Amino acid sequence: MLKIIETENLEKIYNYQIKFNAPFFISKDFALWRKSFEEDVDGEGRVLFKELFVKAAYEENEIVGFIQYGKTAFGFDNQGEISSDISYPIIRNLYFDENREDIGELLLKDALNEFAASNKIYAFFHYFGMSCFARHGKLFEKYGHIEDVLKKNGFETEHENVYYSSTLKGNVEYEIEIKPHNMTKGNQQYIDFILSGNHVGGCEVHFLDRKSTYLRWIYVNDNITGKGIGTKCMEALKHWLYDKGVTRFDTDTAISNAIAQHYYDKNGFIREGITRSYYRE
Repeated sequence: MLKIIETENLEKIYNYQIKFNAPFFISKDFALWRKSFEEDVDGEGRVLFKELFVKAAYEENEIVGFIQYGKTAFGFDNQGEISSDISYPIIRNLYFDENREDIGELLLKDALNEFAASNKIYAFFHYFGMSCFARHGKLFEKYGHIEDVLKKNGFETEHENVYYSSTLKGNVEYEIEIKPHNMTKGNQQYIDFILSGNHVGGCEVHFLDRKSTYLRWIYVNDNITGKGIGTKCMEALKHWLYDKGVTRFDTDTAISNAIAQHYYDKNGFIREGITRSYYRE
């Protein structure tokens, strides 16, 4: 018999979710996963959600799907600035067995009933993903059965990204000086790139654990693009991370951003697939 209940058995949900094997589901221990699942913060230490609900579907006492949804503690205004006056209703996690659309429908219906008064509902919103997975909240393309249920219930694709991963190795020569800033409360670090005493660019990285790091963004100054400086910055960044014990370095970019994709392709990153976020008016 199928039953859907509010659950506090998070260890079962943990073991269930990591079976889905998305490229950004980097192996995590339960304690770190649970902190991200229940009490997550962004890179500056701001609490992500003011409320979260979890429902799990069980069949013969085995979990066959779960949903996590809630309202965010802040949002973004028209200028892209963070505002505590804005809150989004978000389906943060929705996973269920393939060929069990009935389970997906039941779980999704629960969230839609909760958000019935909302003008717009989001699913797999990038910024509000779990910190232990670099807050990469999007759905991996491999799980089309989940996307199918979302779209049958009125959701549309909002953003599509290409996900990248790179394995770091030592013995890399570099010319750029790395100048790191202090680590934030959310384990992120801003970095300046210096060449011959001059600032030439910067980046922000998110440390997921001792060996895994996520590149949130990187840039070089506009007046020096096309001169190979960006490649030199990446070489130096990878070497610096490797010296700190990092062996896996991930990032992503919009599917429409051909320039960024070319940059990552030529700098040793491997395309892992497409990830997507969704919305419903």
